[in-house]
Amino acid sequence: MNILRRLTLRLSAPLLVLAALLRLWACPVWAVDPVRIGVSFALSGDYAPLGGMCADGLRLWAKTQNGEGGILGRPIDLVIHDDQGDPETAATIYREMLSSGQFDFVFGPYSSPISKAVIPLLEEYRYPTLLPVTSVESVWDSGPKYAFGVTTPERRWTKAIFTLMAESNVTRLVILVNDALMQLGSPRDAEKWARRFGLEVVSLETASMPDIGEQLRRARDSGVHAILVWGYFHDAVAIRKALASIGWTPRIFFAQMGPALDEYCKVLGDLADYSLGCCIWDPKIGSSFPGGSEFLNSFRREYKRDPSYHAANCYAAGVILAEAISRAGCMDREKVREVLSNLDTVTLIGRYGVDEAGVQVRQRPIIVQWQNGRKRIVWPETLRTAPLLFPPETKP
Repeated sequence: MNILRRLTLRLSAPLLVLAALLRLWACPVWAVDPVRIGVSFALSGDYAPLGGMCADGLRLWAKTQNGEGGILGRPIDLVIHDDQGDPETAATIYREMLSSGQFDFVFGPYSSPISKAVIPLLEEYRYPTLLPVTSVESVWDSGPKYAFGVTTPERRWTKAIFTLMAESNVTRLVILVNDALMQLGSPRDAEKWARRFGLEVVSLETASMPDIGEQLRRARDSGVHAILVWGYFHDAVAIRKALASIGWTPRIFFAQMGPALDEYCKVLGDLADYSLGCCIWDPKIGSSFPGGSEFLNSFRREYKRDPSYHAANCYAAGVILAEAISRAGCMDREKVREVLSNLDTVTLIGRYGVDEAGVQVRQRPIIVQWQNGRKRIVWPETLRTAPLLFPPETKP
């Protein structure tokens, strides 16, 4: 080794040590401590099928991430609570987690009404939080700075189904909305968007569950061509059964949530056919984005079933959080919040990027339809696996 090289090493070594010490001082990382992350989902009650998917998606992400070295060299300790689909229970759970000082980060719950109950706590304790399955945009009306959407807002879902209806010359519709979602202003601006697509919303009303039959009879007698349901899995199943009980199959039966799940067909059997649903991701497009095939194969091995988009969204939320922490270089929540606010990246469900309010603006939904016991993608055309089918007796 020549004299110049020895001198360079002697001078650079202390500088490298100093730089490392400064980095540790600014962003302390202790390899022995786990990264503790909390969340609550509805693991029991009406929302359990979807909450269970969410939980399984996050568990798989934590297992995979730990297999790859964790986050900044620290293992992930994921704690999942059951909020039973109740906003007050969820708020209690999140307050306990956030005030305990024992959690580095949290993920948002399922669903939008429950997220709305939790967001004020995220603001109070300043926890930057990804909301994997919150789609009602009014949740952000209060102007939170710590809530970041992963899924595309439902106004884009509205545009998607209206586009498909206009292309199919199905012009008159009734929209039935779950009471909790109606209180959040869901679906926002549906009638305005319907007019832009040349459609007529005959009525937009709260679904009278469980006695929905009379509402459906009125819709049938008014001559509408489509029933759109803004609600949850149990709403979609109950209304589809009620349609069968009055002997009516509209040209389009679309449910915001429910038909995207395999469980929908398991519960309804042949009644599931012709039902349409909206989702962000589907196993049939699993290989379209980075990490999609690996996620799908791992989920099937782990749980012996296909994931829904709820599971994929939650897995993607984990990937996004890990990337944000890595880019921040530390566990400082304010620095992670800044990264999440400006991050533009692609995950297994597509592109992530939020506007100034934290609303997801980079994704595009897909529409699926059950056909002969199989789920097909019918929109957009670029991802289509089958054409839209109408019930034989009502084919236009």
